Amino acid sequence: MKNFFFLVILCCLLKSNVSAQPIGISISAGIRKTFQLTKKSSIDLRQQFQVNPEIKKYNNKYGDFFNEDGFWPVPDRYEELEDGDDDDLPQGANPVTPNNPGELSDLPYRIKFEWRSNSAVQYTYRFAPWFRGNTGYSLLYDGEEFRHTFRAELDYRPLKHSKTKRKFDLGARALYQYIGAPDDGVYEWQSLVVPRIDADWNFKKNHILQLSNALNGAWDEGKFEFDRWRANLNLIYVYKKSNRFTLSYQFQQRLDKPRQSHGCSLGYEIRF
Repeated sequence: MKNFFFLVILCCLLKSNVSAQPIGISISAGIRKTFQLTKKSSIDLRQQFQVNPEIKKYNNKYGDFFNEDGFWPVPDRYEELEDGDDDDLPQGANPVTPNNPGELSDLPYRIKFEWRSNSAVQYTYRFAPWFRGNTGYSLLYDGEEFRHTFRAELDYRPLKHSKTKRKFDLGARALYQYIGAPDDGVYEWQSLVVPRIDADWNFKKNHILQLSNALNGAWDEGKFEFDRWRANLNLIYVYKKSNRFTLSYQFQQRLDKPRQSHGCSLGYEIRF
């Protein structure tokens, strides 16, 4: 566990261009209760809280980021100035951007501890041991604004066609999200499609190593395109069945812009 944590932090730090590749860190805690309705259906109630220390410049909000499986600290955009905004800078200040990452900025920085809350309800129906679907709603609050998300997902687990015990599992998931968020005083809704492939390995009792790859697709002015790729690496430790400790690393690559970002997260969840 300690060695894995060291490797995660090392991967985040060993980057040649930190200013062009933002790094986010978060600590989260949550509680989850499952109600078994029938042998094939269930309802999950979930509440999460997250704190992420952030070094902020100017007064811009933290990057507007939402992940289909909860929250992550990775910024979704750069806090860079638009054309024509240079007049607002103090004399002699040079903003750090991907085009001039080596220059230092004279603008003040500050550390701010932002927090988020995510409340969710999900209905799951298992059509077969290897195929299930779910739908749900979540409410995200970042201390200033609310965001609503409606989701529907199909999950295919090909290795579960066999009932034999195994330490390795694969999954292919397709997720649809309809997200509403305030933007300049107007509430806007956006449709997202997220195809995802997961691989789980129970390499030791109560220890799970999980790797997932996902594409994020969105409709923009009637045109659909994939705008980012995310890779998650999670180390999960299950203690007495109901306690789950998770150490995670996420890499995000924008497909429509030359931008990359990284996130490290430490989480705890209790399940009933």
